[in-house]
Amino acid sequence: MSTAAQTPTAPSLIALSRAVDELCALPTEKMGSSSKKHLRALQGAFARALKNHGLIPDAYDDLASLFSPPSVDEFLHLAVRGLIRGDGKTIPESDSQIRARIRAMEIVAAHTGTPFAPPEKPPVPAPAPVVPPPTRALLLDHFKGQVARSISEPFRIRFLAMYGIVLDTGASSGTLAAQHVAHLARDLSTIRIQRPRQGRMAEPPPIEEWELSPATRDALNTYLLLWKELTKRYQRGREHEQNAVRHLWVSLEHNNRRLPDGTFVQEPPGMPLRPRGVQRVFFRAAEALNEEMEVLQSQRDAPQVGAAVPEWKPMPTRLEPIRRAVEGELRQREESVGVQQVIIVRGRTA
Repeated sequence: MSTAAQTPTAPSLIALSRAVDELCALPTEKMGSSSKKHLRALQGAFARALKNHGLIPDAYDDLASLFSPPSVDEFLHLAVRGLIRGDGKTIPESDSQIRARIRAMEIVAAHTGTPFAPPEKPPVPAPAPVVPPPTRALLLDHFKGQVARSISEPFRIRFLAMYGIVLDTGASSGTLAAQHVAHLARDLSTIRIQRPRQGRMAEPPPIEEWELSPATRDALNTYLLLWKELTKRYQRGREHEQNAVRHLWVSLEHNNRRLPDGTFVQEPPGMPLRPRGVQRVFFRAAEALNEEMEVLQSQRDAPQVGAAVPEWKPMPTRLEPIRRAVEGELRQREESVGVQQVIIVRGRTA
């Protein structure tokens, strides 16, 4: 039994670090970026567990001892209490974080041939209910009406175009963040998209070309004027082509971005939105709709309040339930016409 000092240079941690380095060096098609992130997080969490809490004495010896049931049980007990987080907080880790820890251990064990008896994972929660068509239409009409009434600050213009593409294609936040202006047809009749890899796909998903509805084309026409204004500082002369903004969805305000060394830099408007930025766009839009509907419901005699309003339920603030609903309807439409896989897919027509 080992009595080595609690230090990050313990043989078990060296073995874990070597395995994680090897796995993270694999190409994306063999090990996705999300898995690599969880592997690095596992490496840091075990180092903090050994340094600050000890686990079991044998955990210092080798990877098999580190991944033994007593060691893993103590490790997960610390995780549930929020004692081995990498952000300095002591918030208990969620079920999804615990599942990610166990999955990362499974990957390392399989890669190294280390015996590992995975503990029972916390159950995966049922997916949130998808957003029904009336509610999705209400969100669309809400912002269309505001733009038509000249309540057209940049946020509403951008959201309306983005939301139209989601309704036409079922795009996720990652897909939206990867879209370039060049992916749009010159007449805005279609858009090319490539969905993110799923799991360990050997080949990237095919490039799809989707027909855009008239409503989405109208919204894009307005948004592209705003896009040109936001990105003109990066496009002048295009002397440095690599610095020119090509992404379709860009920021409207200054943003603070944290660098890997922990420092913050302020980015000006017109910078490409990342997936989390896209998610924040939908969060703000749903919040605006929910607030508006609460006001309408409180004004019983207001002419805007129709028979459908009492049936309305608060809009989810996440993009995913909307995307899943649209994706399901598009899949049903393809199945109804007997099309299994196509590159050009018909979107909405209204």
